[in-house]
Amino acid sequence: MSESNIFTIYGTDPFLIELKRDEVFSELKKNNFFIREIFFNNDKTFKFESLYQENEASLFSEKKILDLRIYSPITKENTEQFIDFCLKLDQENSLVLSIYNIDRLTTKKWFKEISKISKVQEVKKVYPNQFRNWVIEQYKKNSLDINEENINLLIEKTQGNLLAAMQEIKFLKLLNASTNFLMEDSSDFEIFNLSDSIFSSDLENSLKILQNLKNKKTPEPIIIWFLYRELERLILIKEDKNTFFPGPKSYQSNLKKKSDSLKLDFIVELKMELAKLDRDFKLGRSDFWKTSEQVLIKLCNPQFFSKTPA
Repeated sequence: MSESNIFTIYGTDPFLIELKRDEVFSELKKNNFFIREIFFNNDKTFKFESLYQENEASLFSEKKILDLRIYSPITKENTEQFIDFCLKLDQENSLVLSIYNIDRLTTKKWFKEISKISKVQEVKKVYPNQFRNWVIEQYKKNSLDINEENINLLIEKTQGNLLAAMQEIKFLKLLNASTNFLMEDSSDFEIFNLSDSIFSSDLENSLKILQNLKNKKTPEPIIIWFLYRELERLILIKEDKNTFFPGPKSYQSNLKKKSDSLKLDFIVELKMELAKLDRDFKLGRSDFWKTSEQVLIKLCNPQFFSKTPA
């Protein structure tokens, strides 16, 4: 075990924790960590045996990220086992701990112990009077040079919602936005009509909209961005039922219903399919629109692709 391969992220805002976690993942990928296993510690019944199994050295020496998300305190009974696991972490693995809104966290014995052997990052809440500076910081991180008019429009449009703001920024980056690009130009894409169809499990209409987008020669990266965004939202709703997204009440309601109807593993598999589609498309090795149709079919009718989707 070495300090460099254990990362501890903690805070009160699930989205900001996810954002910081993604930054850690991006850095690890630069060091050839491409395999990730996700574990959830939601209650006292969590067993560390599965972590020990994943930590066992691979015959092929594959570098692996163990992504442990902690929603409830490690019990006194499990503290010793937890620290032992961290100390015995294989050099070919990295452990990323995400700790969500646990009261008096810094006073916990297990947290004090893990702080001694990991890189600890506290993710602080972004208050309304800090929102503008946070948005500007994200522009810089994403190498976007956008004028004051665009910044003001984004702030007005997202109303302090960090997730919505970040998704707009990703969208602008995807479009290679410049100082001459106005965000209102991005709001009229028919692609956003897909959300209601997908979350209402209306396959026929979803495929019709996708065909219209194809006929209009909508850039393929926009389709990938949209589908990936919706999958991310499904996961975030699973992690926190109170997560809010801008839009009509029907959108929020249908989003929650769809999230409840799908297993987390099923959503993660779809994200992996999208990542493969993105990679293959860039290399000219896939029928982009046909594969996108297959993803839509799975989202609308998961019961045909998973024995227990719910």
